[in-house]
Amino acid sequence: MSEREWFIPSLMLTAGLGIAAALLMPFAGYEGIPPYFGKFVLWLKYALVGGVLLLAARVWKLRAAGIASPISHLRTELVAKKSTLIFAVAGMILAGVDMLFFMWIKPEVTAVAPFRADQLFADMDHAIFGMDPWRLFEGFDLEFHAFAYSFFWAIAVMAALVWLLAQPHSRERSTSLLSYFALWSVFGPLGQYFLSAAGPIFYARIGLGDRFTDLERNIPDVTNQVSAYLWNMHINGTLGPGAGISAMPSLHIATVTWIFLVFRNQGSRFAPIAALFALYIFALSVALGWHYAVDGIVGAVGALVSHAACRAYLGRGASIRARLEPLPPSAEEPA
Repeated sequence: MSEREWFIPSLMLTAGLGIAAALLMPFAGYEGIPPYFGKFVLWLKYALVGGVLLLAARVWKLRAAGIASPISHLRTELVAKKSTLIFAVAGMILAGVDMLFFMWIKPEVTAVAPFRADQLFADMDHAIFGMDPWRLFEGFDLEFHAFAYSFFWAIAVMAALVWLLAQPHSRERSTSLLSYFALWSVFGPLGQYFLSAAGPIFYARIGLGDRFTDLERNIPDVTNQVSAYLWNMHINGTLGPGAGISAMPSLHIATVTWIFLVFRNQGSRFAPIAALFALYIFALSVALGWHYAVDGIVGAVGALVSHAACRAYLGRGASIRARLEPLPPSAEEPA
């Protein structure tokens, strides 16, 4: 096994997403590369903080284990794992680039695939729950949770990615890493194109009536302010940080499901916590009006399917390589 088994296809997925975003520009009516470099720098800063915290935790464990010089020991470990460390850094940079390309293509897809499935998804929710499911949270104070939905989610995704890149190389690790890129580069954009929907918070603004008027009164001001920002970017045809409106599939839920799979498949004790966090974010996606419940269900299923597909792909590649490798001398037939 090699780090290249996940890095090369991830690089190809990222490059494909960037090319697609560039080619879609004239059809979507946008001009010029969006000013996202500042977000990329912010991504690298958070990644650096995560890496430093991991190293500090490792030093603490070494000290607790009675190692006389934990920093020297850690330095020796890093030198011995130099190749893995290089790919870990490269993978984190690549993930940041992939995120920029997704932010670039998201509003473009909306421009070429106008919202058309909102009423269908709202009716599906009502059929499943016997009501519009946001009403399960009616009357709750969601001020703090609105902050958690965005900030804690982003931190959790980055932390899980940094933690995963720091784990020993294995087929499961490669599967999870490749699946991450597949979610952002393939599942998200294609799902958004074929199942285009704005979400309950934008229901009235896309001309479908006052079904969710009570929802807008129930959610905190910060959520309404963010939705107003996104809507203004949308109607003005502006590319910028955070631009783009897309409810289906929910990549918030796809990625927190991915986090759970990461910890479960690595045998981590954090897996149950990750599962609870995924349910929490799912509930907030509905309570705050960003998503229909079916958006989250499809997002979670997408994460599971992506993981299974990436595992099958890597397994098939390993099988092909094994057949092509020459037999060792002891296994060759006698002349």
